Amino acid sequence: MVKTGCFAVVMGLLVTATTVMADAKSGEKQLKEAHQCKHQALKLGGYVQARWEGTLAGDEFPNAFRIRRAYLGASGNVGKCFSYKVLLTIPGPSVELYDAYVDVKPFKPLIIRVGQFQTPIGMEKLRSSSVILFPERTFASGFTTDRDLGVMLAGQVKFFGGQLGIFNGEVRNVKVDLNEAKDIATRLTVKPIDYMHIGGAYQMGKRSTLDTLGEPTNDWKFNRWGAEFALNPWDLWFATEIMGGKDEEVSLMTYYAEAGWMFKVDLKWLHGLQPAVRYEAIDPNTETAGDTRSIITAGINLHFLPKHQAKLALCYRMITEERTEVDNDQIIAQLQLKF
Repeated sequence: MVKTGCFAVVMGLLVTATTVMADAKSGEKQLKEAHQCKHQALKLGGYVQARWEGTLAGDEFPNAFRIRRAYLGASGNVGKCFSYKVLLTIPGPSVELYDAYVDVKPFKPLIIRVGQFQTPIGMEKLRSSSVILFPERTFASGFTTDRDLGVMLAGQVKFFGGQLGIFNGEVRNVKVDLNEAKDIATRLTVKPIDYMHIGGAYQMGKRSTLDTLGEPTNDWKFNRWGAEFALNPWDLWFATEIMGGKDEEVSLMTYYAEAGWMFKVDLKWLHGLQPAVRYEAIDPNTETAGDTRSIITAGINLHFLPKHQAKLALCYRMITEERTEVDNDQIIAQLQLKF
């Protein structure tokens, strides 16, 4: 009853709210900006996301304030054909390296990227968490390798884009490769019209099982595939993505669909409101019944400044387990400042 009531309140906000257009910075736009070669040796930036979150755990309501994300980055150009980016995150008492790469641009439209960066698979995963619709990412973003060490070729010709990379096949900040095999990841995108995006990606490689001493004992095959579609006409954002793959002999799949509409608000302190809704699900083993998990998220973003510089995200997450239902729905209020 509590779940239904809280969800109804949020859905009511969606019906009555009004909002501005989301800044959905695509991979194609990033490649275009990389080729502009503005002679800026150093540019600093980052963002902080501070939140309050609570969990509806039956008769209890555990809740807390926390820093969800804190990023600090530096980027710039060196000469006409070289650029770099370094991105640090502060998840707790320590500092962790996220991105550290160099872009070489010998001629348009080719970009050669070397270092640690995002593997080219997953539409939502490749977007900054500062511009996505909700405070939490979908299952799809955690479905494959986030960042890895490697080299990638990328480019865009008119409305076609492509990326092809070779990677160690380990998680970020791992200095050694546990096996001799390398991951290969590729992504192709097309924009048949200005506000439509269609893409597909594939990644394959090997993973190693470690023994009690941390030594690799055997290798097993790994692959992921994805298909993506997005529409961004007027002030609407609609996106859907499906990803599948296999870990050795286990097949898994996840998908989501989301929509948000931005309405401009003519107030000095408020730039706009953006109601949004999303459905996502994951099946960790397609051959096993009863293990699917799904989440319906509904909420509203209050944009105090344009381009996601300052916004307050409010959302309710209705979490459903197929086999054994658990009282674990979430309420999140997150304030973001981007600089």
